[in-house]
Amino acid sequence: MGFNTLTFHFLFLPAAMLLFCVCPPKYKNAALVLASFLFYAANDLKNLPLLLFSVMFDYLVCAKLVRSSGQMKGRKIAFWLSIAKNIGLMIAAMAMRELSAQALPLGLMVYTVTSMGYVIDVYNGDERFDGNIVDYLLFTSFFGKLYAGPIVQYSDLKTQWESRDLSLEHVQKGLQLYVAGLARLVILAGGILSVQQAVEAIPEGEKTVLSVWVLIITSTFGLYYTLTGYCDMARGLASFFGMEFPENFNYPFQARSVSDFFNRFNITVTRFINRYVYVFLGADTNGVLSTIVNTLLTTMLMGLWFGLRLNYLVWGIYFTCFILLEKYFLMKYLQKIPPIFDRIYTFIIVMFSFTIFSGSSLRETAVNLQCMFGLGGLPLFNNRMIYILSTNYLIILLSFFFATSLSAIIGNFIRAKLPRLFHMAGGLLYFGIFVASISFLI
Repeated sequence: MGFNTLTFHFLFLPAAMLLFCVCPPKYKNAALVLASFLFYAANDLKNLPLLLFSVMFDYLVCAKLVRSSGQMKGRKIAFWLSIAKNIGLMIAAMAMRELSAQALPLGLMVYTVTSMGYVIDVYNGDERFDGNIVDYLLFTSFFGKLYAGPIVQYSDLKTQWESRDLSLEHVQKGLQLYVAGLARLVILAGGILSVQQAVEAIPEGEKTVLSVWVLIITSTFGLYYTLTGYCDMARGLASFFGMEFPENFNYPFQARSVSDFFNRFNITVTRFINRYVYVFLGADTNGVLSTIVNTLLTTMLMGLWFGLRLNYLVWGIYFTCFILLEKYFLMKYLQKIPPIFDRIYTFIIVMFSFTIFSGSSLRETAVNLQCMFGLGGLPLFNNRMIYILSTNYLIILLSFFFATSLSAIIGNFIRAKLPRLFHMAGGLLYFGIFVASISFLI
């Protein structure tokens, strides 16, 4: 009953919204917690006890931290037990996925990171533990953000719950995010991943330079639209229930530097790592060597967020080189050249990074890089690749187009010049996108 099923859209979600609407204000969060656990049970029942154990363990740790405010030793033990539990769960689950091809438990990365951040904040006095278990469970386990986030702060949600915005305008904004996310997930991600599968199915003896380039491009956009689809749907679902989640992707492929790319890509995870790792280690306040080490550790963690694979680790190291190069040398030049050139530079660096990211091993990555530059003895193209591109060129072009802000710029221009037409046509456009997205699920 995932986001890409008819059961979710026409059975679970209407039922959850009805339950939310009929509940008195003080029970609305409880209704969402119930819906979240039912959603989890329907999708990954065997791992529901793991979710409950993990988040309740951290809840009890927070209670201990508050009760033992004067007992430093007891607080430290409880705190580090929680940190070790969360890191251990993530490492164990990712290791099982790599070693035995088992899928990660639904939402494990999101709910462990969310509750771990809360424990750290309570321990440091940056968040208040109010003991409200219903609010805590909704904060950690809301069904909308289990797939890919975004990562949220407890205090931000608490403020929103105290004065829920259930206005028509807020719900309409949520509906637009939800429909746009659904289209990214089932049309763009689904379409581009089908092209990737077609290229992967090409026999070894028929591979070409073009096929390797297309494989890297489709795997990159497939990941991007899957993540943005889930995150925008999560933001839309949150709006339906009077919450506002932070943006997690902001057109990262038109970033003006590699540092800017990380400020736009998986934003809430990057903020989490910067806040709880980079700043904790001293950021860039302890000299050049410390800055290099701290940057290296944080970028490696950004790569390891996606799994325990050497390629992901090297992906982070690759970005470290360019972040430091920009910091100490390139940035003064990037700020002076026209924006189009620094965007081209960043796009090239980022696209080549996904050659590392997409490889199942460093050896495969090295072979792909050789082939991309015609060093592997492969032909430039063949009839099979021409057929794949001629039958899928539209989805590839759309993937490039919607990775930029051009659609938003066009929409804002029409809104400014023709506001009535924009609002009238906008509703019809989103309805059409929804119908088209649903047709891909049938």
